[in-house]
Amino acid sequence: MAVLDLRHYRVIRTLQTQRTTVAAAEELGLTQSAVSHQIAEAERRLGRPLTRRVGRRLALNTAGELLAAAAESILREAEYVERNLSAGPDVDRTEIMRIANYAYSSYKWLPWFLKEVQAEFPSLLFEFEANTSKLPVRSVADGEVDIGIEPGTISSPSVHVEPLFADELVGVCHVNHKVASKDYLEAADFLDDPFITYSSIFETGIEEDLFWRPSGMRPRTLLNAGLTDAVVELVRAEFGLTILSRTTITPFLKDKELTCLKLTKNGLPLQWNALYRLGSPRADRLEWIVGNLREWCQLRF
Repeated sequence: MAVLDLRHYRVIRTLQTQRTTVAAAEELGLTQSAVSHQIAEAERRLGRPLTRRVGRRLALNTAGELLAAAAESILREAEYVERNLSAGPDVDRTEIMRIANYAYSSYKWLPWFLKEVQAEFPSLLFEFEANTSKLPVRSVADGEVDIGIEPGTISSPSVHVEPLFADELVGVCHVNHKVASKDYLEAADFLDDPFITYSSIFETGIEEDLFWRPSGMRPRTLLNAGLTDAVVELVRAEFGLTILSRTTITPFLKDKELTCLKLTKNGLPLQWNALYRLGSPRADRLEWIVGNLREWCQLRF
């Protein structure tokens, strides 16, 4: 990870071309003390001096000259990219909304809603954060994304939770598996086969809380496939069993190679939610989006 910002490269390059901190400050529109502070900060971050005293003048040393030479190409590339990506004066500025999606994805239905939102706000674009090392609620609370889509029971004082629709956790197996004819599955039915999962992260309110812990059992063999599609295909190839939400697995059942079964005699209901951070500078827009998402989901699920 880079330790210097573009401003550090810019001040070092300017000191090289202007020769003095006074002239560099004038060129950059900064005070002389601000220039000196940025140079000192760059030296502190790198852990080595970049300048030397020549009389009363501050000049670059060998390390500083090397950095200035690199700065020339780094800043040129940055300026090129920014110039090509910047909207012109007659173009609406693009607004990016980042969405953290749960590991077994909402991609089968969420994009259709986002399409309707974009029709209302053409300059609004969406990006997905699919990093499964952190649950969406943590990404939202930490300000890394704007909206999270996550099932289960969620509790965070810094996050607004908007219920979307009711779902159900189900066991998934190949139609030829020995448990496929059962009315429902208990934890013991999973013990003889590898359990195929999308994530090894502990998930409050999902199967860990609702299924494994109450039974006092755990799968003996765990296969982490990372992605929902990979989980499904491994089950289809008869590598083992899995647990997914009914909404997630339903589109994969069309070829009749897979089947899903209720978990426990009474079933395991599951709630999907949309999340956004309280106090976000875009709270009004986020409230509108998740409110409309709730209404959209209630009409379809």
